[in-house]
Amino acid sequence: MESLNYQNKPEERIRQAWIQTMIQDLGYPKQWIAIEKELSSLPHLSLIPKKELPKRRVDILVFAPHLHPDYPLYPLLMIECKVAPLEPKFAHQVLGYNTYVQAPFIALANQQEILVGTFDAGANLTRFMRGLPSFKDLLHRISK
Repeated sequence: MESLNYQNKPEERIRQAWIQTMIQDLGYPKQWIAIEKELSSLPHLSLIPKKELPKRRVDILVFAPHLHPDYPLYPLLMIECKVAPLEPKFAHQVLGYNTYVQAPFIALANQQEILVGTFDAGANLTRFMRGLPSFKDLLHRISK
């Protein structure tokens, strides 16, 4: 009974809508999308003692092959879903999570929009753009 209530929560509906768009329209491989993944369960964070990791869950985490020499799959994109309008404080939250996850792309999403960010080393800041690129496009951006 509890799982039915969970699926009816607004944030879960937003998460499911974005996942459906990612798979059906943008070519994200379903098998490489993790939902509600706890930081301590990520393979590349297994060497960090659990007590040193925040007890947080990533809403959507997309993995890809060949991004890291030590892991067959590695985080490519981390998405934090919100019911509220997207605000700078949410960017700080997802940036904080990414200090551990180390995904090259992060995103904030609500029902109406998604902002995707990537770190600009030259400017030493994360730049956000509107819209979610395709899976293939994100991989292409990494190979540059």
